[in-house]
Formats: sequence, C-alpha cells, structure tokens
Amino acid sequence: MKQFDAIVIGAGISGLSFANYSAAAGLNTLVLEKSGRVGGCFHSHRFDGEAAGFWLELGAHTCYNSYQGLIGLMERHGMMESILAREKVSFKMLVDNEIKSITSQLSFPELFGSAWRIFTLKKEGESVASYYGRIVGRKNYDRVFAPAFNAVISQRANDFPADMLFNKRPRRKDVIKSFTLQGGLNTVIDKLSAAAGITVVTGAEVARVAQGGKGYVVELAGGEGFEAPRLVLATPPPASAQLSGEISPELSRLFTQIKVENIETVGAAVKKGKLTLPSMAGIIPIGENFYSAVSRDTVPHDSYRGFSFHFKSGGGALEAKLKRVAAVLRVKPEDLEQVVQRESQLPSPVVGHKALTDRIDQITSGQKLYVTGNYFAGMAIEDCIVRSRKEYERFTAAL
Repeated sequence: MKQFDAIVIGAGISGLSFANYSAAAGLNTLVLEKSGRVGGCFHSHRFDGEAAGFWLELGAHTCYNSYQGLIGLMERHGMMESILAREKVSFKMLVDNEIKSITSQLSFPELFGSAWRIFTLKKEGESVASYYGRIVGRKNYDRVFAPAFNAVISQRANDFPADMLFNKRPRRKDVIKSFTLQGGLNTVIDKLSAAAGITVVTGAEVARVAQGGKGYVVELAGGEGFEAPRLVLATPPPASAQLSGEISPELSRLFTQIKVENIETVGAAVKKGKLTLPSMAGIIPIGENFYSAVSRDTVPHDSYRGFSFHFKSGGGALEAKLKRVAAVLRVKPEDLEQVVQRESQLPSPVVGHKALTDRIDQITSGQKLYVTGNYFAGMAIEDCIVRSRKEYERFTAAL
C-alpha cells in the first residue's frame, strides 16, 4: 500500500489549492480524481483543427482582483504574466426570442422607490428573493434580477441564502479588476496540478475510505490502495456522503442534506462572419430551459466567436439543445462547430445552510479529516480557495 503524508480526494480548484498548500509545506500529497480530467468547474475547452488556438470556458469564466487567494497561488507559480484583460462588453437579455438590453427591461420608478432599503435590510437569514426583491421591487426582481441571479449561479436563485451570493473582499490595486488567462482559466489548473510534491491520479474511482493504523486508507475500484495520516474531502456533497459513510456516519448524513443541482453545458464555436448578434458578455434568458449563455466575446478572436449554454437538468437531447442554441444565436445548427458537452454538479443551499456547514466543522474539529468545497462561504472561485486555506491552517496546527 503506497504511503503519503496527505490524500486529497477531488481535483477541482478546492482540492488542488489545498494540495498546493500542503505540498508547499513539504508534505508528499496525493490527489485522486474520479473523472479523466482535473479542474472541476475550471474547464477551458481548447479547440483543434481550423479553430486551433481558440478556447471556450465551460465552467468558471472570470477572475477578479479581489481573489487574493487565487492571485497568491498564481504569484507562487509565476503566472502573473499570463493575465489577460477582458473586453468591456455587457450582458443582454433574451425576451420573447429577442435580444434586449438589461436596462430596457427595468422599471426605474419601482427601482428608485425601493433601492433605499439597501441601507436598512440585513442579508442574514434572508433568501435572495426576500432580500433583493424588497430592494429592487418585486416586478423588477421577477423580470430582471431573478433571471440574472439564476445566470450567476447556474440554478434557480430564489431560495439561495442572500449572504452567500456575493462576498465583498479587498482588492489588489496592482491587478486589473477582472481578468482571464492566456489559454483560459485551465492554465491555473495546469500549474497547480503539476506542482512539486503533488501526485495526481485521474480516473481514480474510490471504492472505500476507512480508518487505518496510520490514519486513513483509500482503496480504488481497481484494487490499488493508499494510506496517509491526513485525508481531505474536496468533492461534491453526494460524493462526500458516500466517501465518509464508513469513517463518520453522522458526517455522511449531513452531506446528504445539502441539495445539489445538475447543470448540462453545451459549448460551440461559430465563425464570426455567420453571426449578426452584437458582441456581448453573455445572454440572460427569461422563461427558457437554460440559465445563461456565456460568450467568448470578452476575449476577441480573429476568426471565431464562442458560447457556452448552461442548460437546466433534463434540458433534452443534444440535438434539441443545439437547435435551440442555433435559434438563439440566429445561425443554422450546422454552423455550430466542434460542439462540446459537459455535466456538472453544483451545491444548491437554502436559508439555514450555515447550520449544516457549522456542524460539519464541529464533527471534523480535532480530527485529521478536512473538508473543502464550494458550499461553505459561497460558490465563487475565491470562496473555494478561502475555505481550503482555512482548512489548511487547521491542518498545519495539527502537524
């Protein structure tokens, strides 16, 4: 059985950031990933053939100068020169099959009559709908803000805890406000997964996690086994529930209580000359079977434009999705080049969610079992890294 100082299950940004902190401390760290690729919600699809050099984000698509944890990792790995500014293009709305500006759908009298409440209302204990609905006005919320928030988190946002949607953070004034990276955000993943002291194994389906003489034993479906005194769960709640079933039944039950949403993403490139739509950051739909369509127009390309449509779970067969994508973009289905699909699972917390995560922290306190992911403080990239750093600090305290 192979020995490591720490085993991390899950190779998304949460798991890889934790592994990098661990490896930087001199610990031999193993990262196991069930799928055939690393990155999780970081997924820059890089095209080939005639479209070689063109990439499209299928998951996270923007970083900000308030992401100081991410920037710190980038600095450590010499990546700051890879920063790429994003074009200042705006989101549009899809209303009755027509592309409209967001402002055209707003009632400004209602907005001005309600906005003062932002100075008196508190987010704690409120849902996104109850908090923002009172600030922007109910009609504005239903017509514009609810679809916009749905687009931000790629799921229905109404019941989402208001204090988890946006987190205010100090900004790095020496870094541009919003950015991506040359070659896409997966450039970060490429660096983190190749860091010294980290061994990454993809296609690693974990069959069993148990406590052993030296800490934790992880057995793969193929029979291979690993052992380490420290274990990190960096997987979606359903997977964490299964993985922790033997080592902590109570922890497993808590994970099952965290709701999740399945997202079906379809991405495609289109030759510039075939598109008549104006440049945009993306499309926010009303009454559609997709939450958003994120555009590559933020990083212009000489020959291609690209869009990632984030469909609701059960959004239909690929052929039907492509037909809708083509209709929205006002092109023919055959104009969609190098179509790529991706399925992902996102947490879907509701008001009261913090009590669950607080209980997770109580159970793992004092143990060499660490839990990280995008369902603690929030779902943003930085929220994941902040959580991993917090668990790492508990990790180092136990060394």
